[in-house]
Amino acid sequence: MFTHILIPTDGSEISATATQGALALAKIHKARVTVMLASPTFRQMAEEGYLLPGLQMDKKDWEAAATTRAHKVLDDVAAKAASVGVKCDTVHVFKDMPHAAILDTAKKQGCDVIVMASHGYGGFKQWVLGSETTRVLSQSKIPVLVYR
Repeated sequence: MFTHILIPTDGSEISATATQGALALAKIHKARVTVMLASPTFRQMAEEGYLLPGLQMDKKDWEAAATTRAHKVLDDVAAKAASVGVKCDTVHVFKDMPHAAILDTAKKQGCDVIVMASHGYGGFKQWVLGSETTRVLSQSKIPVLVYR
């Protein structure tokens, strides 16, 4: 039924649980997976035109740190996929709207289903940003399986 599954992750515990479920689904369907992580783009912290002390970071350093973190998460999932015999590709993108990155990646990679956690990192961040899962559900043109 499914041949190419997109698994968005943010490295959270619930995302890791959803990833395990997605890999089991991929194995059953003999599907391949693409695992993706979206990092926010670089922002310089400033107040009234002045850089805030202690919050200065070079764009290159920001992107290097985000890429290192993303590859740690993505490589871990790729290793788990390999251990269960599932073909896995990884994608890391810089985009401020994770739901848009998920939808773009699904389209570019030719995925026929998205399997994602019901939520990622929670607390204040989730309250401010809203639910990325809800946004994916409402805008996706392909099936979305939400893992709880």
